[in-house]
Amino acid sequence: MTPYPNLFSPVTIRGKRIRNRIESSPMGHSGSIPLYTREAQELYRGFAKGGAGIVTLGEAGVDSYTDDCHPSMPHLDNPDILPSLTQTVDAVHMWGALASVELNHSGNRSNPKFVAPGYHIMGPSAMTNLYGAPVVEMDEAMMDRIADKFAYAAYLAQFAGMDIVNIHGGHGWLLGQFLSDLDNHRTDEYGGCLENKARFPLMVIDRIRQKCGKDLIIEFRLSGDETLEGGITPEETVELAKLLDGKVDIIHVSAATFHTTDTVCRMLPTVFTPRGCNTDIAARIKAVVKHSLVSVVGGLNDPDIMEQTLAQGKADLVVAGRAFLADPDFPQKAKSGQADQIIHCIRCTSCMSAGFIPHVPFASGVLRCSVNPTLGREFETSHREGAAPSPKKVLVAGGGPAGMEAALTAARRGHQVVLCEKSDHLGANLYYADAISFKDDLVAFRRSLIANVEHQQGLRVRLNTPVTRDVIAQEKPDALIAACGAVPVIPPIPGVEGPNVHHVTDLFQKGLRPGRRIVMIGGGQAGCEEALALADEGHTVTIVEMQPELAHEAYFIHWKHMLRKIAEHPGIAVLCSTQVKEIGPEGVTVTSPDGTGQVLPADTVLIAAGMKGNDAMLAEWEALVPELRVIGDCAHAARIMEAMRTGYCAGYTV
Repeated sequence: MTPYPNLFSPVTIRGKRIRNRIESSPMGHSGSIPLYTREAQELYRGFAKGGAGIVTLGEAGVDSYTDDCHPSMPHLDNPDILPSLTQTVDAVHMWGALASVELNHSGNRSNPKFVAPGYHIMGPSAMTNLYGAPVVEMDEAMMDRIADKFAYAAYLAQFAGMDIVNIHGGHGWLLGQFLSDLDNHRTDEYGGCLENKARFPLMVIDRIRQKCGKDLIIEFRLSGDETLEGGITPEETVELAKLLDGKVDIIHVSAATFHTTDTVCRMLPTVFTPRGCNTDIAARIKAVVKHSLVSVVGGLNDPDIMEQTLAQGKADLVVAGRAFLADPDFPQKAKSGQADQIIHCIRCTSCMSAGFIPHVPFASGVLRCSVNPTLGREFETSHREGAAPSPKKVLVAGGGPAGMEAALTAARRGHQVVLCEKSDHLGANLYYADAISFKDDLVAFRRSLIANVEHQQGLRVRLNTPVTRDVIAQEKPDALIAACGAVPVIPPIPGVEGPNVHHVTDLFQKGLRPGRRIVMIGGGQAGCEEALALADEGHTVTIVEMQPELAHEAYFIHWKHMLRKIAEHPGIAVLCSTQVKEIGPEGVTVTSPDGTGQVLPADTVLIAAGMKGNDAMLAEWEALVPELRVIGDCAHAARIMEAMRTGYCAGYTV
C-alpha cells in the first residue's frame, strides 16, 4: 500500500481516468525552433514514465500574427505543427498519463519584433509595453478574432490527441490582463466590475467548448493573488471561481503577475517563499465551487506536502513544475516507498531564470537544473546510455555533490566504485544549510543524494579516508576522479589575520559564534545569504561589496527576491562600490565611491570573498593512476549545477 493514499487515488473527468492527483506544471521544452523537437518529446515522455497523472506541455501561442514573446515558442494556429505535436502526445500516452497543453496569448507583453506586418500588439487598454511599443485597446472585433484563435488552437490540440487544454488566464498574460485592474482600465462592458472584466475570458472558454464539444477537458489557470496593490486579490479570485464553476473542469490556482518582476518569487517560489504558498487560496476556491475541481501549484516539491494538501481538502489535484525537472521519477519513487531517494529540487531558480527575457541577456533555449545533470540531454540519455563496455575500478576522492554524482553515475554504468571522503559524513560542505531557515530544500537535496549513494549497488563508501598515495596503492584504481572541493580565498587586506576575522565557512565548519555587530566582506550570493541568516538571528550585519551591485552571479529570480529581503531587513546595511582598506580590533576601515573613509564598528569580521579549487594534490596523483578526471570545485569553484554536471560527465565517460 502506498504511503500517500490521497496522492495516488485516481479521478475521472469527462470519462477520462487520471491515474493519480499529480499534474506537471506547464513548462516549455528545450530547443531553438517553434516545434516540438525530439528532445521535447523525450522531456514530456520522461514525466509520464516517471508517474505523472497529467503531463502539461508549456505555453503554446494561439495567434502567431499578434503574439510572440519568445522566438522559439510554438503556436497552434498552423497545422504544420501537427506532426511534432502528435508525436509528443503519443509519447505521453505511451506511459499512461493524460496529455495537456497550455494555450496562451501574451497580449500587451508581445514583443514587437515578432508581430506580423499590418497587425498590432493588443491588450485590454492602450499603453506602452515593456519593450517600449504601443499597445492598441482591443475592440470587440479583435476579441472575437482572438476567441476564435483560442478555439482553433484547442481544436487542433484535440485533433492531435490532447486530452486537456489549459487556458492561461493568469500571470499577467492577455486573459489575466482583462481580469486585473493593473492592466484593464476600461469603462465599457469589459472593464470595471468583475463580471465585466471576466466577460472576454468567459467568451474564450465558451468558444472552445462550442468548437471542441463535450469530451475535451478544460482547465483554467488563474492568479489567485497578484500580490500588488491594485492587482487581483484572493477575494476577487473566489468570486471569479464562482463564474468559472461548471464552465471549466479544473480551476488551476497559481499567483503573481509579470506586470512587475517583484512578484515572480511567488509565481516561481524561491527558497524565501513558503512551500505550498497557494494552498490556502485554493482551499477558499474549493469551498465555493460545486462542479469544477481545483488544482494548485506553488512550492509543492515534496510528496509529504502534496499528500497533506489533498488530505486537508485544500485541492483535488496538485501541480509540480521544478520537482519534475529535478527528478522526473519522483511520483514512482513516492508510490513505491522510495521517497527518501527523490532528488529534491532546491528552488534555486536556475531553470526558470535562464529564459527570463528581457530581464536576462539571452534565452538559453535549453533547460538546465542544478541537481539533475541530465536535464537538457533527454534524447541522448534515454537512447544512448547503457552499461560500460569495459567495467573499471573507479576511485572518487571527495564526497560532496560532484563526487557523489560521479560515483553514482559510474556505478550505474557497471563500474566498481570506491568513494572516499576525508570527513565522517558525506556532503560535508552542504551542512551549513542546517543552520539557515530558508535552506530546507538544500538539506533535503543533500539527504536524498546520500540516500541514493547508500542504496546504489557497486558503490563502496570509505569515510574518514582522505585519498593519499597509500590509498591509491591499496585500491589500485583504473581511474581516479578528483572531487576535492575548494578552499577559501583570503584577500590581502591589512589586519586580515586578526583574532576577530574569520572566513564565512567557519560558521559551520568550526562552530564559530560571531558577535552582535558583523561586517561581511564580500557581497556575493554566499555572503548575502549568510547575512540574511545572521540578521534573522538578531545580529546587525553590514555587507561591504567592491562591485556596484550585490550577488551579480546569482540566478535572476533568486537574485531579485534576495535583494528585496535584504532591503527590507532592518538588521542589514549594504555598502556597494566600496573598498576595504584595513581591518582593526575595533572594526573595518572602508572607502566609499567618493573617496570618503569611515570605520565600520565590528565585533566579528567575516570574509566571503569566494573560493578557489583545491588542486594541490593533482600533480602527484597524475603520476599514480592511468586516468585522472578533475570535477566540481576542484576544477573550478562554482555552483551546485557545475558540480553535478561535471560529476555526471566524469562518471558517464570514465
